[in-house]
Amino acid sequence: MSPTVNSSPAGPSVHGGGPAAGTAGVHGILARASARAAVPYLAIGLLLVIAIVVAGHEIDHHISAIESWITHLRPWSMLAFIGLFVLLTSVMLPDTLLSIVAGTLFGLVWGVATVVAGTLLAASLQFALSQRLLRARIQRVLAARPSLAAIQRAIRANELRLEVLLRLTPLNPATISYLLGAAGVRFGGFLLACLAIVPALTLEVYFGYAGKHVARMAGRDAHAVYLHDLTVIGGLALGILVMVLVSRMARKAVLGTVAETD
Repeated sequence: MSPTVNSSPAGPSVHGGGPAAGTAGVHGILARASARAAVPYLAIGLLLVIAIVVAGHEIDHHISAIESWITHLRPWSMLAFIGLFVLLTSVMLPDTLLSIVAGTLFGLVWGVATVVAGTLLAASLQFALSQRLLRARIQRVLAARPSLAAIQRAIRANELRLEVLLRLTPLNPATISYLLGAAGVRFGGFLLACLAIVPALTLEVYFGYAGKHVARMAGRDAHAVYLHDLTVIGGLALGILVMVLVSRMARKAVLGTVAETD
């Protein structure tokens, strides 16, 4: 008697459990990614509190000295940061941490420009590596991870739409880039979908910018609070709220697409 072969469009299920197991796994991955997304913010917040306590009223002087040094080195400091961004994110260091640092060092406008350039270059490098050097290794990982395999099947069925949705989730951008490259998506659509992460990058840079502003507030008279201070802090709170809502909607859409594909 010959064995039964699964001939569905999605291909054979991996390690048993069927589509439901894959969808449940994707839900678990996204839930864990959401929990980890807060870690860089908490770490930077803790460092900010330590810096304020240690430096006290001298913190504004130290911040001004660092800004002067960075401005003197521009654009070389930005180019060096972009190179470091590409290298570190390609080995899975969270880009959130680097984006917050960019906002602290370069300010809002230059920080966003630096991080967006670094993100596009890093994504392009990761795409090329996954297609030319790492595809076999990635496919072996997928064979052992039904949840990631389910995402890859959904990508092949809903290429550009799911690429954009994945960029709106809290998944590590390098993980997404490696997965998409191994899935064989078109590079033009891949790069276009990368732009969906720009609002989140902007918020991360803004967090660093706002943190530096709060540090300067701590160095002033405790009763000296200006409209600009309230605007900076209120803008950060609003941005975080919007990105949390967008991320939740993207997660729900990704899960729905994976379930439909399987």
